[in-house]
Formats: sequence, structure tokens, C-alpha cells
Amino acid sequence: MKNVVKKTVVLMSVIFAQSSFGQAIFQGYDMAVSNPAGVVAAMDRFMASPTAQAFTGSVFLYQYIANGESEATHNILVVHNSPEEFNQSLAAQSTSLDSALFLTEMNQAAQVVNTNIGQILASSGTPVTSPNRAGMWYFLSVEDPAAYASAWTAMAEANQESGQAFLSSSIADGENPTTHIAVNWYSSPGEALMNQPQTYNGWERFSSSVRDIRTIEGTAMVQLVKSWASQ
Repeated sequence: MKNVVKKTVVLMSVIFAQSSFGQAIFQGYDMAVSNPAGVVAAMDRFMASPTAQAFTGSVFLYQYIANGESEATHNILVVHNSPEEFNQSLAAQSTSLDSALFLTEMNQAAQVVNTNIGQILASSGTPVTSPNRAGMWYFLSVEDPAAYASAWTAMAEANQESGQAFLSSSIADGENPTTHIAVNWYSSPGEALMNQPQTYNGWERFSSSVRDIRTIEGTAMVQLVKSWASQ
């Protein structure tokens, strides 16, 4: 595992444009957390700092409910509205004392297990705003991205009332073979358990159409701990 203090790319950015995901970039940080309250406190302080307030985007802290054999207990997801804002965020943090303090505090409360970066490709359904919202994450390796996206879109549009769904590409994730991530959001963990994709309208048609072009590499369930956005 790598100490958080050793990471040169830090999380930052601040308002999530729910209506426009065309160029949105995300950074994910899987962490083994030894002091959950310390992580929240460090993130609160950083997100109130001048460095954080200068950017647009969103930051989300999730706790893993189920995550296989991974050591990660939490995930931090940072969403930038565009590649340009992503570049600006990295440049600002590289010389920021706020970022340096944040890394020091985080290093005392957690260690990074894995990092990844990707792009949000599509979304469907009504935004889930519950403070207890839970997500099912599906990590996929896809051989025909266009065909898969078409099939995913058709099923998502047939299930507009079943929470909110996202499809993203995974651009860099070490040796992980995942190329895409599908996410379904619900108001609570219980709702997530009772609304698995196999119960969706059109599931059999979708499953049949993607059977030979995608492999499910892994799954996880998360629950929101806290989120931050610019004022």
C-alpha cells in the first residue's frame, strides 16, 4: 500500500454538474482507513480552504459495505466537470500549502490501496439525493464499447424509475483489466439489495446482447458518508 502523503495527485474539485457529463473526469481513491473521523475532519478542513474553494466539481466519500477481498474500507471520488478543470486542479494543488497539510493529515488516518481515473460517458434516471444513498458498482472489461453502450442505454431508458444509473470508462487503473464501470444508485442499501439488475425491464434482452462482449471483473456496494461542493 502507498501512503497518502506520497501521492502527488491529490483530490480536488468542487461542484458536480448533474446535467452535463459529456466531458466529466473522475478520480477514485480506494483507502484502508484506520480513523474514519480523522478522514472526515481532514476533508472538511481541506474543502473549506482557499485552494478547494477556487475550483468547481464535487468530492464524495463512500464507505464500502461489500468489497470482496480488497483491503479498502472507503473510497474517495473526485469529479471534475471537464479535462480543462482537471488540469487546473492539478496545477493549483502542486504548489498549495492547503494540499500539503491535507496530505499530512490524511496520512495519519488512512493509506491508499488503489487509484484510478476515468470519464463519465452517460447517465440515466432521476438523481438520488438521499443522504443514505447506496451504490452498486460493476467493474467490466468490454470488447465492443459502442455495442455495449447502446445496449446499456436501451436498458437504462426502460428503467427510469429504478434510481439513477451511470456508465463510465476506466482509463487508467494499474493492472486492473476493467475498461468500464456501471453504477446504479439507490436511496438506501436495502433498496439496492431489493432492486438488482436482474429485476429490471429488458434484463434478459440486455444480458443476451452483451454476453459475448463483456466480462464482469468485480462488484462492490458502497454507501455515502459525506459529499462536498463549492458554494
